[in-house]
Amino acid sequence: MGHSCLRGRLYHQKEIVMQLVEIKKFDLVANTMAIAEGVEKDHDTIIKLVDRNKADLEEFGPLVFEIRMVERSQGGGKPLRVAFLNEQQTTLLITYMRNNDAVRVFKKKRVSEFFRMRNALAGKKMDRNTARIEYRPMTDAIKHEREAQGKTIAPHHFSNEADLINRIALGMTSAKFRVHHEIGKKESIRDYLTPEQIHCITELQRANTVFIGMGWDFEQRKATLMGIFNKNHRQPLIEEQHRLAA
Repeated sequence: MGHSCLRGRLYHQKEIVMQLVEIKKFDLVANTMAIAEGVEKDHDTIIKLVDRNKADLEEFGPLVFEIRMVERSQGGGKPLRVAFLNEQQTTLLITYMRNNDAVRVFKKKRVSEFFRMRNALAGKKMDRNTARIEYRPMTDAIKHEREAQGKTIAPHHFSNEADLINRIALGMTSAKFRVHHEIGKKESIRDYLTPEQIHCITELQRANTVFIGMGWDFEQRKATLMGIFNKNHRQPLIEEQHRLAA
């Protein structure tokens, strides 16, 4: 019904306890590493169970795979093929497991974690819409400021401001973010941002709109925005990445 997708990205797994449910774009998914830990099985056992029941699982959506680099206890890294399952796929996969104490505990945890993460997903959608809405006042401020100075307006004046925000919040331009995350040109990168990244971009856009209206030059705005980022957003972003890598 769907098709499998293997993405060759590498992650370093350092945490012992993994987050069961995470947000991928605007979907809630559980990865097979977290499932294996929850039911107290080897990951190889779980990924083989996914492969054996691939057709059944894909009736509830395409299967997505990534390559994660997991640190070995004796040092070095081991590439691991990890599957990401939506709520229906996760539920179905559990029905193919023998019911024991660990599986029963995991079933209850799965229900509560998917329920909890639905609230986080709703928040992400709301923040995504806010970031989109907040972008317009910034572009209007650019337009009004240049008109007041008798200067011409070109598309790159808007993209330069957007990439100023992206470089601070994401560490790269939107073009590089697309390449890094394999995002199509017609897709919005905001759909692929984490909740904290969206929150950071929204706050920086609001501040930049004010600074543009005050007539600050590019370098002055850049320095002040970086100060806001370091004070309010750097640590929350780091902590969020640690949670997502777990």
